[in-house]
Amino acid sequence: MSVIYESKIVEVGQSCSEMLDAEMLIIFHEDVPAELKDVAAIHLNSEWASEVVVGDILQIGNQEYVIKKVGEKANETLQSLGHCTINFGMEGADLPGTITVDGEGLPIIEEGNVIKFKRI
Repeated sequence: MSVIYESKIVEVGQSCSEMLDAEMLIIFHEDVPAELKDVAAIHLNSEWASEVVVGDILQIGNQEYVIKKVGEKANETLQSLGHCTINFGMEGADLPGTITVDGEGLPIIEEGNVIKFKRI
């Protein structure tokens, strides 16, 4: 298994848990605009080895999810801003900056947790 991207969560916005209750997680690297910090999990900026594709694995802490859909702008915003919205098993419209994943339960989002995108 190869790692596409690995980073550590360094800050969790006050409204991040409310977003997670709606089965969504918004991530940005630390250069996030101040007005968006409240709703996001902020992670350190790191290098991308390749683009994320369907079938890759998203790992947050000890929990893993299979990537089912990758929006047409998701890789662009991930590489430039460390940003995407992650939907946990939600069906519906494919939004350009959204990655949809499938797995058991919702992740625990806290400072120090590692976010990884991996390829099998």
